[in-house]
Amino acid sequence: MFKKCRESAELLSNVLVEFRTNNGESNQVSFSKGETGVNLSEMGIVSIDLSIFHEFSTLESLNLSRNHLEKIDLGPLSQCNQLESLDLSHNALTGIDLNPLSRLKNLKKLSLSYNPLAELNFAPLQHCTGLKTLRLTNIGLKKVDLSFLTQCTEMQQLSLAFNNLSQVDLAPLASCWNLQMLSINKNQLKSIDLTPLKSCRNLITLNLSDNQLSEIDLTSLQGCVKFYSLILFKNKLQEIILEPIGEIETLRGLNLAYNELRSIDLKPLSQYSQMKEIHLYGNPLEELNRMLQIPV
Repeated sequence: MFKKCRESAELLSNVLVEFRTNNGESNQVSFSKGETGVNLSEMGIVSIDLSIFHEFSTLESLNLSRNHLEKIDLGPLSQCNQLESLDLSHNALTGIDLNPLSRLKNLKKLSLSYNPLAELNFAPLQHCTGLKTLRLTNIGLKKVDLSFLTQCTEMQQLSLAFNNLSQVDLAPLASCWNLQMLSINKNQLKSIDLTPLKSCRNLITLNLSDNQLSEIDLTSLQGCVKFYSLILFKNKLQEIILEPIGEIETLRGLNLAYNELRSIDLKPLSQYSQMKEIHLYGNPLEELNRMLQIPV
């Protein structure tokens, strides 16, 4: 009798999450109602009703990555007040309404990467003022309005890599004082104004590789006292002035490989013996001005 009561109590304390898989079958996974993290990655999911997640009173993380979702209604998640992390990456989503997320004041991480979304209204995310990580890698963006970031002052990592962006206005990032990593590599940028990054004094890594940049002004980076790595390989740079970053003591990596540089003055970096790597291969360099005794 006691055993049956205990089994009944355990049953009542669990939640059955049901979904349909890509082989046409219905499946379900049992989780404790007190679970803080639900991982449904790589389950072959093609459809799932998120209403069941109302029953998780302490849910902080939901991972639905690497499935086959073509659409999903995030509405039910608006009641998951403790949710901090949502991963929808590596699916087949062609559209998604982010409005339900505007109620999630505790949301810190959101990944929509590797979905064929192309166009998306990010405005609802302006209410997620605690957002720290936003991954929008390879979602087919041709344009993006980052104005919602003016309210996301806690943002630390932003990826817009592997899209089709020909221009990006970074002005909203002037409010992201905590930004540490910015990736806009593998796009079609011909120019970019880094001025807004003056406010991002905690910036560590800037990746603008694999674009079509023919020039770049690094002046705005000189106040980034924690700056570690600048990645500009595979662009069309014919010259670059390194003085603005020459006094950053934390700088360890500079990648300028596969550009169109015929000469470069590395003297501004010479006083910092802790520089680990400078990559210049793939450039038609005719001479190096006072070449440093460090790996190239």
